[in-house]
Amino acid sequence: MSDTYSAAVFHGADSGFTISTESLAPVTDGEVLVAVTACSICASDLHTISGRRSCSCPAILGHEIVGRIVAIGGTVRDWRGDPLQIGDRLTWSIAASCGGCFFCIRGIPQKCEQLAKYGHAQIDQRAPLGGLATHCRLLKGTSLFRLPEGLSDHEAVPANCCTATSVAAIRTAGEIDDAVVLVLGAGALGLTVAEYAIYQNARQVIVADVDPSRLERVSLIQRCTPLLIDPADDPTRIPSLVTRLTEQRGVDLAVEVSGAPAAVSTALACCRTGGRIILVGSVFKTSPIELEPETIVRRMLRIEGLHNYRPEDLARALEFLDDLPSTSISRSLVGTSFSLTDIAAAVDCASSHQHLRVAVSPQE
Repeated sequence: MSDTYSAAVFHGADSGFTISTESLAPVTDGEVLVAVTACSICASDLHTISGRRSCSCPAILGHEIVGRIVAIGGTVRDWRGDPLQIGDRLTWSIAASCGGCFFCIRGIPQKCEQLAKYGHAQIDQRAPLGGLATHCRLLKGTSLFRLPEGLSDHEAVPANCCTATSVAAIRTAGEIDDAVVLVLGAGALGLTVAEYAIYQNARQVIVADVDPSRLERVSLIQRCTPLLIDPADDPTRIPSLVTRLTEQRGVDLAVEVSGAPAAVSTALACCRTGGRIILVGSVFKTSPIELEPETIVRRMLRIEGLHNYRPEDLARALEFLDDLPSTSISRSLVGTSFSLTDIAAAVDCASSHQHLRVAVSPQE
């Protein structure tokens, strides 16, 4: 095993990346070291790179990661309780949590009081803790998952953020059997939410976006209807169209993944009485929206925010991907790949939105 690692180190929105090679400290008890085989660039990474989201620098970004174990500190078990071995292919939770704090014991380990997130932390003695590197140290308290043999690295790499968050959104909403679901945002996350909702027996999914090119993929998912939003339109147009598509009731569930304030307002307007709204996309500061408490009360709406996911959501995400045909959208998010030294080109490609996901392959 190498005693050094190379990484694309992020220095801030104005300074960009440098490629650096540093010493690898040995793993300690309970830790795992993986050779990163793929890291996909998530929309939140792009927000950080552009300066839209804050980040303590220097940092190794990248949290959608898969890799192969090259070192283990003692006996370490995966999430299901089976001992791990050198050579196992893994994905893992996007953060390590303690398991015993106020938030962990209440079922939201992603808000652990001792949380250590991958791909978001300033470089310290525990490095590397991000996917844009040849190696990644997995801390004690990380939920570890072997990859199904049928999934390639590129098929599996979005699982521990995009896919698991999609699963968590539907879990948070509750039973959706025979439901009509509205998804606002047709990027990787929105399309995965749509595909998972159909997988969970939703009767119909409406996917709305302001970008017609994004909506072209919606027709590839069975029982999905694309809906183009024109920001210049009367704001009542989309709720009116949705009402006509849903027997004059509105949707049972709206999942907002774009983060646009106008989309949150649209989600509220499109839900039927007694409907549910899950807000996922608002992970950076935006302008506020108007909210009438009387509307929420009289229409008996349930609104819930979701940030990240539980380990069981990642387990379910891997099962979902493994069940899907290889031609499905959720298994083919990654459209192209770059070497670690080509990080600038990879970011430019990801920012162009030509592909739903762009991967970096640090071993190449």
